[in-house]
Amino acid sequence: MPKRSVEIFLARRLGAPKENEGANAQGQHKDSAMPSVATVAVAVSMAVMIVALAVVGGFESALMEKMAGLTGHLTIERMATGGTTTPQPLTRNAEFEAKVSGMDHFGSISAWAGKVGVLKSRTAMQGVMLRGEEEGYDSLFFKRSLTAGALPRIGGEQRRKDVLLSQSMADLLEVGVGDKVEVVFMGGEVAVRRDAYKVCGIYSTGMESLEQQLAITDLRNVQRLNDWAENEISGYHVSADHIGNMEALGGEVRVEALHAGGNELWRTYDLIQAYPQIFNWLATHDVNAVVIIVIMLAVALLNMITALLIIIFERIRMIGTLKTLGMRNGAIQRVFLWRSLAVILKGMAWGNAVGVFIVLVQGLTGLVRLDPEAYLLSAVPVEWGWSWWLGLNVLTPMVLVLLLSIPVAVVARIKPDQTLKFQ
Repeated sequence: MPKRSVEIFLARRLGAPKENEGANAQGQHKDSAMPSVATVAVAVSMAVMIVALAVVGGFESALMEKMAGLTGHLTIERMATGGTTTPQPLTRNAEFEAKVSGMDHFGSISAWAGKVGVLKSRTAMQGVMLRGEEEGYDSLFFKRSLTAGALPRIGGEQRRKDVLLSQSMADLLEVGVGDKVEVVFMGGEVAVRRDAYKVCGIYSTGMESLEQQLAITDLRNVQRLNDWAENEISGYHVSADHIGNMEALGGEVRVEALHAGGNELWRTYDLIQAYPQIFNWLATHDVNAVVIIVIMLAVALLNMITALLIIIFERIRMIGTLKTLGMRNGAIQRVFLWRSLAVILKGMAWGNAVGVFIVLVQGLTGLVRLDPEAYLLSAVPVEWGWSWWLGLNVLTPMVLVLLLSIPVAVVARIKPDQTLKFQ
């Protein structure tokens, strides 16, 4: 029989109950208890690591998707527009739009116009950023986020005064679909300007802190309020074909925007620059995930070491016999490592089953809820990633077995004459 086959055979025998060694029932219980505890420890550690990585990935993916849906990956606007209620317009540039549309990783581009004001109903008032969109904006994102009504009618020959409100704003103003709201604007040639809109729909993305004051309407409505010409806008929203290509596309867009803006001094910023506090917060989640993985591996390792040493001490006579028959220390050590690997793989199988089940349930039901004001999302998000899952299942047994090779070295200190003289 090949040497490796002998080692695997003996490792399997280690997993079988001991027979005819002292009190049978008591001996069998001792021999199987610690491997079972180690299996549970590995299973719990594996499940926790899977859930932790799924939640971290879910937070990053969900926040990125929602922020991109609200503002696009890149925003282009005139430099002088920041922090003023009477912004200077940016002149549309068809050549710039065509060049951006032809860039690698391009997803979409749309013009927008904004105006800050106060939204009033019969019972309350709330500050609002009325944002006008043109045909071709990311309507799919808002359609998926609808809780009532429909999207505003945008484009076409007739300009309609529809407005899409966030759920939190609608609740505050106590209005619903079909109700009229008044928008009051200050600044410009007219000191106070009023306009009335019909609530066509209500949306909710779960990110109340970002969506609360954002209302969507036709681009031409905002252009009229700002006394702008048809080719005057607040800026562009540009999206990449994938969030991972945002920075690559952003570099090309910035260069092109510098030339296209001319004397208007256009500026371009991406989601990371627009929401640095959110991305800093996400970075802490990455650190927390690493800490959780290290702790869970340490817990599994300590339980595996304890179980391994107990198995070795309970099999001292077998070790002495094998050494007397000529088996080398390295081969005997590998026998116990094979046994440890079997325990680890069994625990990982259970841990994968439990972890995947928890992720699946949370993904389908959103069972665990969050405070949107604190976490920007209403439910704990989860996202499955085959890359990190495969990496976890490959690296975990490798790391544990590698570290277990240290305590298993105790086999070399066991003397055959001391283990056999009392038999």
